[in-house]
Amino acid sequence: MNRVLRPSDDDALRAALRRLQPQTELPVLFGGGVSGNSLTITSYVGTHSTLLRNLEINAACGLGGRAIAEQRTAVVQDYANSSQITHDYDYEVGTERIESLMAVPVVVRGETRGALYGGLRANLPIGDVVADKMMRASYSLAREIEIRDEVDRRVAMIDTAAVEQVSSREAKISETLTESFLALGEIAAGLQDENLSAQVHAVEAKLRALTAPAEIVSAIVLSPRETDVMRYVALGLRNAEIAERLSLSVETVKTYMRNLMAKLDVRSRHEAVVEARRHGLIL
Repeated sequence: MNRVLRPSDDDALRAALRRLQPQTELPVLFGGGVSGNSLTITSYVGTHSTLLRNLEINAACGLGGRAIAEQRTAVVQDYANSSQITHDYDYEVGTERIESLMAVPVVVRGETRGALYGGLRANLPIGDVVADKMMRASYSLAREIEIRDEVDRRVAMIDTAAVEQVSSREAKISETLTESFLALGEIAAGLQDENLSAQVHAVEAKLRALTAPAEIVSAIVLSPRETDVMRYVALGLRNAEIAERLSLSVETVKTYMRNLMAKLDVRSRHEAVVEARRHGLIL
């Protein structure tokens, strides 16, 4: 089933940053999504250079890496001289003249899915009020991503159910067609009128062609009679019922079944049906 594609989570992150700027009055905001052990900066508000754009932040490095790994807000003042971070990204942060920086992880069901950054271009503390707004934005974004995940999960369930329903319906149609052409073969065999018998056989052949298995290269070859016996087995008929349908003795049907099981290298009727279908011998 064709579904509308899920909007990019980066769009939701950019919207969160745009809402944050007037709320916090932070001069620079940026963020991105997490994939594996790294975060890629994809959204920016108030940046002066392009150095932060698409920058990959390793979870083991920098302030953002610490926030991702520990799944909690990380803050540093006097960024360039801080002993709390690895300084892998000093050049990029320094080019933006950021002196105080906060990184807030976006955690969805125990998994870090992104991070929001807020920076001051002054060696001043980022106050509790601003920090609280940053964390609220993170929680809101996490909730939105969680809802999108749940929608995707439910759509996948619907699509899977639809496919299973179609497969079930197709299997039922195929089974009905098989029953029909086998029954027509029995009817044709009992008709005295040769012309009428030929017409019934022609219809039987058309139905048989509709259920012909896909072209699969198999070393196993069944005779026409073995194929008919196997088809009846697949329909759930017992040996006595198959014997009656094909005007054979029960012992003859048992012989066919022994030969079929030997050819298919199986020990049960169910396994025989599975193997026959796997080799494209029946549907």
